[in-house]
Amino acid sequence: MTGRAAPTLTTPRLILRPHRADDLEACMELWQDPVVTRHTSGKPLSRQDVWTRLLRHPGHWALLGFGYWVVQERETGRFVGEVGLGRWKRDLLAGHPELDAIPEAGWVTLPWAHGRGYAHEAVAAALAWRDAHVDGDETFCIISPENAASLRLATRVGFMLSGHVPDGDHPVEVLRRRRP
Repeated sequence: MTGRAAPTLTTPRLILRPHRADDLEACMELWQDPVVTRHTSGKPLSRQDVWTRLLRHPGHWALLGFGYWVVQERETGRFVGEVGLGRWKRDLLAGHPELDAIPEAGWVTLPWAHGRGYAHEAVAAALAWRDAHVDGDETFCIISPENAASLRLATRVGFMLSGHVPDGDHPVEVLRRRRP
């Protein structure tokens, strides 16, 4: 399954497409927004860190056959956020080797897009693609217990609480989803 380029997916209102080098400014807006980073990185990311994140996405596709997409409005082309699947080798999951071979779902959208159903539409499309193209029956995600909106979305698309893992001083929730 390796060597695949990110496909372009379309939904009624969105386009999910591969990352490009010229996405840097839009990705910087996303990853420097305090509303976005509050429950993700914990702090706005530097230009260098955003660039490194952007470069990792094509690597996921090339090496693993899955990865992240840029999400845009179909009608306007406006940048909405990022959604996809990763294998991040997170230190906080070191005690959970069973998760290492399972794709981790993730999603982030700019605050202007919150409450419009865009995250649900994009995550549902990414998971449908995953179910049709990625081996294995499970996907997991990690969400801060304070991120009520993401927890609701995770439940809505089929994730169920599996447990908690420490992330610094606070635990984060691990949710798992089986292919329908």
